[in-house]
Amino acid sequence: MTAACATMAPPKTPDGPWMADPDGAAILASATAACRGVRTLTAEIAVGGRVGGSRLRGRVLAGFERGGSLRLEAPAPFGAPLFILTARQDRATLWLPRDRRILRDAPVADVLDAIAGLRRSSDDLLGLLSGCLTAQTPAVSGDVRRNGTGWLLATLPDDTTAFLTRDGSTWRLRAGHRAAASGASSWSVNYERFAGAFPDLVRIWTGPPAAGSTAGAVLSLEVSQRDTNTAVDSRAFDAVTAKDATTMTLDELRRTGPLADRTGGAGSGS
Repeated sequence: MTAACATMAPPKTPDGPWMADPDGAAILASATAACRGVRTLTAEIAVGGRVGGSRLRGRVLAGFERGGSLRLEAPAPFGAPLFILTARQDRATLWLPRDRRILRDAPVADVLDAIAGLRRSSDDLLGLLSGCLTAQTPAVSGDVRRNGTGWLLATLPDDTTAFLTRDGSTWRLRAGHRAAASGASSWSVNYERFAGAFPDLVRIWTGPPAAGSTAGAVLSLEVSQRDTNTAVDSRAFDAVTAKDATTMTLDELRRTGPLADRTGGAGSGS
């Protein structure tokens, strides 16, 4: 994966000076119309990268419905899945069928942080994969500015900074950044390889870590088999029940690392 051997430092964002652009709001609205309209999403995601000193590699089958519902299932080459994560209203159940262990009623953001160093709610992850950076609907008015090389900078309602540029005749939201604040980690996102309105490659950098969070991460999420705004069977988001399962904690999950690469490459230089 692209990010598996990438530096922990995100790429440099475009420089100013930035001047007000009277067409900026309309450009932002057009560039984000598709991702703002996503209510459900199903996809296959190839995951690669590093969280702290651990290397990640895996494949995840994903389903989302706006309003805090998700299902992430990591199939294995043979036998039972590595994990099944389901959630409603951002309360998650994580089932590790191979270990017969289960984590119940935890915040989605905490579970995703423990697995992949990605502290996001279900709707935030849906927005991230759709190309809108977060769950917040990007503002279509307000502070949108342009620099001398044609990039646009937009400040979104949640203090995320979005960067837009042309791709031929089409404007794309290509990158975003949020500074560390109020105990939350900073993060940066790059969007690449657009297929129609949506990015096929999402590259993410997080850090420095928030208190109690997993160490900083650099991740690559390669999206395929994408389907948006089609009906998703609500039973997909039901919590897994396993009477003989052993309950586990978030700290135990962080040590388990169900997506950790155990092929011998974790200690190699990248």
